[in-house]
Amino acid sequence: MDRHTGLGAIIFAMVVFVGSGEAFAQCAREGEELCQSGQTYRCEKTGSELTPIFQNVPCVVNVPSLTGTWVGNGHQSPAGAAGADWSIAMTINDSGASIDYPSLSCGGSLTQLSRDDSSAEFRESITFGQDKCVDGGTITVRFFKGNLSWVWVGQADGQPYNAVAVLTRQ
Repeated sequence: MDRHTGLGAIIFAMVVFVGSGEAFAQCAREGEELCQSGQTYRCEKTGSELTPIFQNVPCVVNVPSLTGTWVGNGHQSPAGAAGADWSIAMTINDSGASIDYPSLSCGGSLTQLSRDDSSAEFRESITFGQDKCVDGGTITVRFFKGNLSWVWVGQADGQPYNAVAVLTRQ
């Protein structure tokens, strides 16, 4: 193979690689492993460049998940009869969700209204302790830095209420 044919093959390979429509993660340091499209690449020095080299080892990217039990303390405005602060335990799974307010002795089921990888919206239905909690509120959760940002909006007797919390995975 002459020098021009070899150079043409390299350029063709680069065009095919770059033109595949996928952005490829860049190497930051030698020895670093990258997960791209379910495959492992190891950053190796090739000449003066760091290049991701295919390792033929499958990998999985950890995607944040809303699934689990989340706990924390809510703060309500305006304050209710039981005060402005109370405990929350929220469980989210693939088949549904539930809410418990242990310090208020009430809780119930949540009907999912929308959901993606990092956020969800639920309609709350208080099934026990109805005399202690407002029924029918909307809860929005958003995964943020390993925690859930939690917002509740509802009303009772024509009075709007809202509550906020940061929940941590139990």
